[in-house]
Amino acid sequence: MLIARIALGLSCVGMLMPQGLMAASPPPVRKTAMSDIVLGAEGTLVGRVVDGRGRLLPGRTVRVNRGSRLIARVKTDRSGRFAVKNLPGGPYVVTSGSAAQVIRAWAAGSAPPQTAAQLVLVDQPLVVRGQEEEAEASEGFLGMSGLGLVAVGATAIVIPILIAESDDDDPPASP
Repeated sequence: MLIARIALGLSCVGMLMPQGLMAASPPPVRKTAMSDIVLGAEGTLVGRVVDGRGRLLPGRTVRVNRGSRLIARVKTDRSGRFAVKNLPGGPYVVTSGSAAQVIRAWAAGSAPPQTAAQLVLVDQPLVVRGQEEEAEASEGFLGMSGLGLVAVGATAIVIPILIAESDDDDPPASP
């Protein structure tokens, strides 16, 4: 009976613990949005490669893949622009350095309204890091605030007392 009481008390304390302490968090899922691009004359995909500040990057290698198959590899010109000819419409992955973009290429005349005419790849994206207040000031013991610790402690004390008080194991009355 004592073991059952201890198990019940520990399970109640476990329910009050922050979930982050009890389970590993899954890795973040990085979703890539697909961009619609209209192809120019002769199925030409045009675009430019820029850095995180918008400056054009000359001499960068741009790869166009369809699935796992490399369709084209070109270099950007002096102004950071590139062009890939003879592409049929469909999905592609366009990469350059650290930049990657999934696109849906449309043949001229079949693209939805407001479809972009060129692709912009951002290589070496600009990283802006913010400042965070000290972790010790925002998190207490086990990642809980003072009020949370008091609640867990009170629960750990009160539940076994309530269980002991409601003990219905009186001996049977003799006949």
